[in-house]
Amino acid sequence: MKKRTHGPSLYYASDKNVFDALNQHKVDTPTVVKLFQRRNIVVSKKTPREDLAKYFSMLTHDYYDHKEIAARLGVIARRERTTSMDVAGVTDADEVQGVVEQLKKELEASGDVVQVMREGNNLSIRVQYSHIDYKRNEFSQVQVRDGLIELEKTSAGYIVRNTQNDYLNGVRDTLLAKVEKNTSEPLTKVVVALFDVPSAKLRSKFFHELASSLPGFVRRDVTDVYVFKAKPSLEKSGQEEDSEGTEAHVERVFLRGNGVSRSEILNGLLDEENYYIIKMGWTATETLGAGNVYDIEAGFSDLKDCAGFSFILSGVFPLEEGKISTKRRQPQKHEINSFSRVIEAKARDLVVQLKSEFLSTGNGGA
Repeated sequence: MKKRTHGPSLYYASDKNVFDALNQHKVDTPTVVKLFQRRNIVVSKKTPREDLAKYFSMLTHDYYDHKEIAARLGVIARRERTTSMDVAGVTDADEVQGVVEQLKKELEASGDVVQVMREGNNLSIRVQYSHIDYKRNEFSQVQVRDGLIELEKTSAGYIVRNTQNDYLNGVRDTLLAKVEKNTSEPLTKVVVALFDVPSAKLRSKFFHELASSLPGFVRRDVTDVYVFKAKPSLEKSGQEEDSEGTEAHVERVFLRGNGVSRSEILNGLLDEENYYIIKMGWTATETLGAGNVYDIEAGFSDLKDCAGFSFILSGVFPLEEGKISTKRRQPQKHEINSFSRVIEAKARDLVVQLKSEFLSTGNGGA
């Protein structure tokens, strides 16, 4: 894992930064009053916000002032997608827990907050860490985020499921590297990827099949589709670059609406232009249970090689009095767990099927 290259503070806010921050609607009046009270200054409710901000910005500010303002202006992190891999070669849960506890100490030493839970042979690691985004304004650069790594026991080893981002992927890889050091044989890792299935039609088929034949669900509608076609290199195309640059090429197209999978625009791109789907969002009704409608999204983070598969159960439209509610709620933990197992298993089966189909046709139908 990479060591942090920053300290507890990225900058010292200028008077203009403070003035601009105190005039934003996210910073409410009680927060401004509290900042003055810390200096034993009483302010009137009738004093205009801009006058208060101007006066306060001229005072000396400290870490706690910045922390108070940043707490109001902070960015609320959205739920992130989940990725997973099958890991074979490790079966001792106690041994895995020992490695997890060692990693926990290392993460906490670097400033993270780590919580480890165990239920039988399954383990979960919740990590709270700081993410820095220099593109945002001064008081919103530091974002506190939560990530989860789950190790679910299988007959061959573990399914390792984690929040998909660079930091959590790094924590997961570090964990597996430590586990591998304690085993006599290298671990076998299997991920959902189509890098060895270069056929555009088969890559698109992966998403069509995933959405339409997910066990336990009936697809209702495809609402979002992202398609991609890599820019051809000049050497392969045999074309020369003109004076105004390379010829026009649209690399990515995003379609959103109702019945997107049936649209002529999408089918024209897939059939005639050799684009392929890299991400899809759809709604599906569960065939058993309460009959709720699930809002689902799945895709690849590596667009060219179709690697880095991830998914998210974005929300649930509950069935109320025989009708699907128009209000979407957050999915519950048991719903996320059940859905994750289903989509992971189906995605793995589709990868095997498409690889076999590609090899049997020679050119994969491209």
